[in-house]
Amino acid sequence: RLSAGLSHSTLKVYVAAIAAYHAPLGGLSVRKDPLVTRFLRGALRLRPPVRPRVPSWDLPPFEPALSVAPSFLDFAPGLSKAFLYPKPGYVPKVPSSTPRPVVLQAFCPPPFRDADQQKLNCMCPVRALDAYVHRAARWRKSDQLFVCYGPPKRGLPASKQTLSRWVVDAILSAYEASDLPPPLGVRAHSTRSMAASKAFLAGVPMQDICNAAGWSSPLTFVRFYELVLRVSP
Repeated sequence: RLSAGLSHSTLKVYVAAIAAYHAPLGGLSVRKDPLVTRFLRGALRLRPPVRPRVPSWDLPPFEPALSVAPSFLDFAPGLSKAFLYPKPGYVPKVPSSTPRPVVLQAFCPPPFRDADQQKLNCMCPVRALDAYVHRAARWRKSDQLFVCYGPPKRGLPASKQTLSRWVVDAILSAYEASDLPPPLGVRAHSTRSMAASKAFLAGVPMQDICNAAGWSSPLTFVRFYELVLRVSP
């Protein structure tokens, strides 16, 4: 199956499936057979996983928290900022790091100098979050920040899969509204690569990027998330 173009990870799945039903070879599972181990190691060298270096889309996302309770969500006077605090029991991706609140800054807040600035304010994350919280309060059944808006789960907590779908739909809708062809391979997790790479290109200190993303060192960004943003998708 290697000659058919299958990746190393796919071949590992095949081996695991075979091992589940195949009798042991010499007292060892098929997965631990020396020939199988050498084959998988060779497949990894011949066809290593390739991480895309160029972004498949180019939009500025943000990642809010998950609770609407007053102790976890707070707005500064005049909606100049929004503070989102992690819930008790939240385990950060890097256990050694201390969970910090997410601070959203208002974008082009009032008073407006002209009509263009007022139009730009429509993209303000603080304004959007405030409007969402107030409108969803009429049918909310959970203190989780994001809840389902359609039947039969209207008002109930949105699952991770639903949130991921919303992120992808929002990115595709933004392209459609701009009369641009939709990008291929858009995933919700790609927002981490895009946001971190955008910040790095804009001159944000690497330590600030790592703190915001929950990374223990810049090596995580360089190995898994850095994108070449000077190349148009």
